[in-house]
Amino acid sequence: MLDKKASLYERDEKGELIAKEVPLEVDENEEAQKEYAGEKISVTPMPRGKLRRIFSELENSKEDKESDFDGDIILVHCKNPQYTKEEIPFIKPALVTCIVNTVFRESGMKVGKNKNKRKVIGEVEDEFGKN
Repeated sequence: MLDKKASLYERDEKGELIAKEVPLEVDENEEAQKEYAGEKISVTPMPRGKLRRIFSELENSKEDKESDFDGDIILVHCKNPQYTKEEIPFIKPALVTCIVNTVFRESGMKVGKNKNKRKVIGEVEDEFGKN
């Protein structure tokens, strides 16, 4: 029988998601990402509803807001190192990709390495449904 506790993301006494230390998702074929191989970060997963909202907003946006979404994901879900809103625009692009892919991986998404988020919208819709 499935244990209910094992099927839920861990939360603290306030109901906040608990950060987990995990290896950084690095694409060894990308030269700019190689320097982060072996590094660890602490992240909280994105619940299913938030994943759907992000990809829905990205799909419906008329302009390229991908970097805004990346910054929001890092600000909310990357707990160690924790970046401020002012620091986020100055994070190296290769590291942004690694952090966002790590959060997605820990959220149960199979985005693949270095996939543009617009390319995975269809996969998210398939996995999580369009509603």
